[in-house]
Amino acid sequence: MKGIVVDIKNQDSVVMTEDGQFTKMKNNQYEIGQSIVLKEQKARINISRFAATVASIAAAMMICTIGAAAYYIPTDYVSLDVNPSIEYAVNRFDRILKAEAINDDGEEILATLHLSNMKLEDAVLETLNQLILEGYLTDDPDGGVVITTSNDDMDAAELLAQRLEENIQQYLDKQPGIVAEVDAEAIEPARREEAMEMGISPGKLNLVEKLQASTDGAIVIEDWVGVSVKEINQAIKTNRVQEKEEEREANQTSDGAIELFQNQNENTFGFSGEKGNGTNPEKNKPELTTESGITEAPIENGSTKPDKSEKTNNGNGSHGNGPSKN
Repeated sequence: MKGIVVDIKNQDSVVMTEDGQFTKMKNNQYEIGQSIVLKEQKARINISRFAATVASIAAAMMICTIGAAAYYIPTDYVSLDVNPSIEYAVNRFDRILKAEAINDDGEEILATLHLSNMKLEDAVLETLNQLILEGYLTDDPDGGVVITTSNDDMDAAELLAQRLEENIQQYLDKQPGIVAEVDAEAIEPARREEAMEMGISPGKLNLVEKLQASTDGAIVIEDWVGVSVKEINQAIKTNRVQEKEEEREANQTSDGAIELFQNQNENTFGFSGEKGNGTNPEKNKPELTTESGITEAPIENGSTKPDKSEKTNNGNGSHGNGPSKN
C-alpha cells in the first residue's frame, strides 16, 4: 500500500494512506509530500495523538487528489512589507509552500511562525499579529502595509491583490490602537525578478520609486532600501505638502503679475483703450472764443469753425454777424 508523508515531527512522520487513514512511523529522512510504500501490518493511529495541524491534513487530502508534484508548484508570489519584508510562495490551492524573509527584520518575524500549508490569508494575518506584537504596527498615521501579488496571469494577480487589500484592511481596522493603510498592487513576474535582484521586495521597490517621483528623481533608490514603510510614507507626504506649497506660491506670483500688468495697462490706455488719460481725445481739445463772442472748436488743419450749438447774443438762434430780422 502507498501513502503520502503529510507531516514530520522530529524522528516521527505521519503518512496518509490510499484509503484515507493516517499512520505514524519512523522518519526515514522523508520529506513532506513524498510518496512511500507501506507494509500492510503497520498499525493505524488517531492523528490527534500526533498533534498534526488541520492545515497539514487539508494539504494531504489535496495531495492525494491531484498528486504531490502539482501541489508543490507555486503559482503566486505575495510580498508583505512594513519594515520586515516577507514573501510567500503560494500554490494553486491558496496554500503556503514557503515563507521567506527578504531582510533581517523579516527573519526575526518568521522565526516565531510556522506557516507552511496554511491558507494564504491565515498566514498573512498570523504575520500581522506578530508584527503588532513586535511593535512594527502602531497608531502612527504614517504606518502602512504594502502588498504585491505576482502571477503569470495578471488578471488572477489583480483579483488576489484586491481581495487581500480589502480583507487585510478590514482586519487591521478592527485591531485596537492600530492605524495602518493597506496598499496592494499586482505586478508582472519580471518586476518581481527585478526587485529580487536588488535584494528588496517588489512592494518596497514600488514605494521607493513613488518617493523618487515626488522628488523629481533627486534620491537614489539604493539609499532607501533599508528604510521602513512608515519613514518612506512620511517622506512622500512631506514632499507632497512642499510641492503644494510651492504651487500655491507660484499661483500667487502669477496672479500678482497679472494684476500689475492690468494696472499698468489702465494707466497707459485707460478703459477705452485709447492712449491718454482714459477719455476721448476729441473731447479734450480746447474751445476758442472769437471777438464776436462765438465759441469755436479747433479743426484738424489748425483753423477754427463755429460751434453750432452756441446761439448769438440776441437769442434768436441765428449764427454769424448778420443783422437780425425785425
